[in-house]
Amino acid sequence: VKVTAVKVPVSTGKLVLFSQLPNLKLLEGVEISGTVVFVSPLGRVWFCPQWIQVSLDKMTVQVDALDAEKKLEKLKTMNLQEGIVCITRSVQDGELYRARVVTIDKKVTVDYIDFGNTEVVGVEDVYELPSGLEMIAPASAEVLLARDLPKQKTQEVLEETLMEVENLVLVLEKDKTGARVGKFYVGGKEIKWDLMVESKKVFEKDRVDDENNEDEEDVVIESETDSKESRAKKNEFEVKKKLDVVKNIPEVKVKKPEVVVMKKPEVVVMKKQEVVKKKLEVEDLVVEFPPVVKVSPSPRKLIRMVPAIPLEAGLDVTVFVVHVESVKKVWVCREEDEVRVSLLMDKLARLGEELTPAQRMKKGAVYGARFSQDGELYRVV
Repeated sequence: VKVTAVKVPVSTGKLVLFSQLPNLKLLEGVEISGTVVFVSPLGRVWFCPQWIQVSLDKMTVQVDALDAEKKLEKLKTMNLQEGIVCITRSVQDGELYRARVVTIDKKVTVDYIDFGNTEVVGVEDVYELPSGLEMIAPASAEVLLARDLPKQKTQEVLEETLMEVENLVLVLEKDKTGARVGKFYVGGKEIKWDLMVESKKVFEKDRVDDENNEDEEDVVIESETDSKESRAKKNEFEVKKKLDVVKNIPEVKVKKPEVVVMKKPEVVVMKKQEVVKKKLEVEDLVVEFPPVVKVSPSPRKLIRMVPAIPLEAGLDVTVFVVHVESVKKVWVCREEDEVRVSLLMDKLARLGEELTPAQRMKKGAVYGARFSQDGELYRVV
């Protein structure tokens, strides 16, 4: 039996239109690991899946090598046209990237197709797409967020919550209008921005509190609970402002009232205290805290198995055998996927101690299991 595979086409040195590149395939309803590579000032987000990173790194090394050998050719003005794919030197960092020509004037406006950002560069910084490069899909795609954007400092907050985190996961789905939207998760918990307050100082304090309570049980918060917690935080903030009025009175010590889960609001009363030095009197402060209700955590979403790309008949492909099932049936892996599989195995090994036992079993879902013969973790269905 001859094992075959689809070969990735390579550039030939001729002009290539952006529409000729394959589309970046991001499936709906599955967890996609990757990184957010760019956030625009208006809150538009570009996402790069982890599975394409190896191909992108390989192509970047090729381009840098050609540049070091002075083999990159500048794109002739007569060949400069909107929509073509080229290699462009970034004004911001001086590095070379794949780009699509958007507009042409005295300077050229380009979109960096692997990262999402746009830049205006000089004609002298635009190069022809060299021959021999794999014609891989754009490595990033814009994601329409399913959740409302932050009301204050949109770009800054999105960059901090999406670009400065590890193990980011994207899940795509259809909303009520049929549009494809995305939700981001870290550690099984969805990232939302509707509870963030306007004050950056308070926001940073809330982040520190969350980090200090990482070991607490994850809680799924419904919209009604969100509003109650938001009001509780606002009341607590108002109390702190009132207490600042008497901060110069050393004898007055106010302990932070405890929040108790109960059916009716709890009223906390701080008694009057007289101060001899300044002869001031602190009025009674009555603080009302609505009850905070914890909702039992919902089970984590399962990952559905995506079948491997089938091998086509009549094409030669280099593979290696991973399992012999019988004298008539063997399991193989493409050699080009060896690095990706190796990186995945390393990541599973690192996450071994953090993984928790599965709470539910479903046919066709992907799990992690430890093989009895070697004790290593593998993906199983």
